Amino acid sequence: MKLFQSKLIKGTIILTVAGIITRIIGFFYRIFLADVLGSELLGIYQLIFPVYGICFTVYGAGIQTAISQITGTATSRKNTEHISPVRILIAGTALSLSLALLLSVLVYSNSGWIAENIILEKSCSPYLQIMAVLFPFCSVSACIAGYYYGIQNASVPASSQIIEQLSRVLFVFLMCSLASSGKEYNAIIATWGIVAGEIGGFIFSVIRLFVSLKQAGHTRRSTGTIKKHPVFKTLLTLSAMLTTTKLVVSLLHSAEAIFIPAALQKSGCSTSDALSIYGILSGMAMPFILFPSAISNAFAVMLLPSIAQAQAENDTNKISRSVTFATKYNLLIGWVCICIFIIYGNDIGVLFFHNETAGSFIAILSWLCPFLYLSTAFTSIINGMGHTHLTFVITVLSLVIKIYFLIALVPVYGIKAYLNGMLASQTIMTVMEGFYLRKYIIPDSLHWIVLPCLFLLFTGFVSGRIYNTIVDFVPGISQMPALFLVCIIILVSYIIFLFATNCITKFEFTN
Repeated sequence: MKLFQSKLIKGTIILTVAGIITRIIGFFYRIFLADVLGSELLGIYQLIFPVYGICFTVYGAGIQTAISQITGTATSRKNTEHISPVRILIAGTALSLSLALLLSVLVYSNSGWIAENIILEKSCSPYLQIMAVLFPFCSVSACIAGYYYGIQNASVPASSQIIEQLSRVLFVFLMCSLASSGKEYNAIIATWGIVAGEIGGFIFSVIRLFVSLKQAGHTRRSTGTIKKHPVFKTLLTLSAMLTTTKLVVSLLHSAEAIFIPAALQKSGCSTSDALSIYGILSGMAMPFILFPSAISNAFAVMLLPSIAQAQAENDTNKISRSVTFATKYNLLIGWVCICIFIIYGNDIGVLFFHNETAGSFIAILSWLCPFLYLSTAFTSIINGMGHTHLTFVITVLSLVIKIYFLIALVPVYGIKAYLNGMLASQTIMTVMEGFYLRKYIIPDSLHWIVLPCLFLLFTGFVSGRIYNTIVDFVPGISQMPALFLVCIIILVSYIIFLFATNCITKFEFTN
């Protein structure tokens, strides 16, 4: 099929399928966790992830992106230095693993201090100690994923994602089923589940890498001595810059997450209610909003090395096609998500989590969708062009706006002020990145905005009537199947309409 001749499209499809599978598994896992932990303990459990994010940024995120970007450049037709992608991988893994081991020791030995002084929740200490175990495994897996993204082969990282998610869920489900203890014990099991998932993904990634390298005929001689090769210095310089950028952003994200319960308490919530609201927002509502980002995230991951390669080849037309394609399809996905989440957000919260607050959050945050998905792609494109400083400034600005809402307005107006802050900061970030990339975008307002939105207004109204009719008049049917049915109707009719009106064409996927 011509569709699969493009590595960018093929990789995006593979990662999208993997992302959808892992998110579907993750949804049921979230529902299970909400049941065995409760909203308050779920909120406490979620508080360890800001620390995880900071640590991963230091030992993994920047290095993974650097490996992907340098590998993408190395595989271009104008790679006159003949840099071996395997050398890039080995150098990156050595650097990442060293940092991961150091951070494992630091977090494990200082978990009590981190829990009390940074997370502001003493009970997180044992969860942090468990989490520290996964850093070395995660570092190696991240580097291998960066290598495969760089050569635009998404199958291994995609398979690793699924194995990691399945390993985590099966471990937690089996352990909780076999040992029916209290909620605190279940939270410990859930944290060990993260480690089990990372180990599962690590084992698969390492085995698959050795098999592929052996098949490709790589030898000891071909990898050479890393430290004597300029690639190590190049990787170290780029990864340091990327890590510094991502670390500042991660610190701001973490501060934001940690301060949410504190700000809610200032608004009049009790400690228990504040943690419950945070658990509902981060553990129930946001996973639904982020579900469609499986597509935008996959496209962004594949875009970075593709854009880096096009930049190395001075192929402006390829960059323009990629940016235009990303803008158009993230908008089209965003519109349909707004339609579904606004109309059925409240029902989703009640049906999946038995929580009306979660449904209210989903409906409010539905407006995030097009901006969130677009900015994911735009950030990857700008990074691929080598302008990481620009994405850093824009991201920090958007986070500062969000933190302002959190500190200044949440204590007065409550959680809805924070939700509005999320919408404002994400909109500003997307507009600024889009303004920078405007010269590469060939817009078509009629097919990107007007026709899709008019159709969804009509379809949303009709589907709401169909949903109410099914629930009220079909004997024995529950709301869950009815909800799935109307969502499928919306999606299928939307895709048919887009093809019928030439909003999307087959030609776009074959070039």
